[in-house]
Amino acid sequence: MSDKTFFTLPIELVYRIFDNLTNYSLLYSMKNVSKHFNTILAKYHRSFTILDLRYDQMTLQKIQYLSNTLEDNRTITTLFLHNNQIGSQGAEYLANALRQNQALTILNLHGNHIGLQGVQHLAVALQENETLTFLDLWENDIGDQGAQYLAKSLQKNQTLTTLEIGKNQISYQGVRCFLGVLLKNTTLRELYLSHNEITDEGALYMSIALENNQTLVVLNLRFNPITTIGKKDLGKIREKNPNLELII
Repeated sequence: MSDKTFFTLPIELVYRIFDNLTNYSLLYSMKNVSKHFNTILAKYHRSFTILDLRYDQMTLQKIQYLSNTLEDNRTITTLFLHNNQIGSQGAEYLANALRQNQALTILNLHGNHIGLQGVQHLAVALQENETLTFLDLWENDIGDQGAQYLAKSLQKNQTLTTLEIGKNQISYQGVRCFLGVLLKNTTLRELYLSHNEITDEGALYMSIALENNQTLVVLNLRFNPITTIGKKDLGKIREKNPNLELII
């Protein structure tokens, strides 16, 4: 019986095996098998910058493996995890990775229902992360309290330019939390708040917050219960900031 192992194969043959594996397999099946194996993977010529795992029915174990990989990964810049139902625990795993990761710039968690605890973990990580520029949290059940956590993190974060928090049951109370952010933050350029519960009072808060803000270029408030009164208050923003794309 042969006593040869995978590690005794010529490196050229090992790389040919890798060439026939998907990015997913390289991450989950090959990473962290052993230190020696990680060294081989690190020297392998193929790298990818986008990892698309939308609708992949990710288990918590897979999310944990992925998060562990992201901690020291230097090539993946975009991660799509739409509709995987990762919940608060999965969000915590990813938050831990964001504290260490120095490559990821786009994170899409659209429709994962991470809840209040999940967004709290991510908000804390955002205070330390210095590379993420785009965060999509559409339909994640974060509510007003979750909006407050994010607003607090943006008071320290200086890299995030786009935040999507549509369809999250956010009311005027959640919008009020962004007052201080929009008055002082000079990084955030796009804020998406469509399909929430923002009323005229929220529209008023937003108009006050943006009175002297020249950084934000897109504000999406579509499909919120804002009447003509609120729209009139928001219209004043356009007069002071003609470069702002206001969607209501």
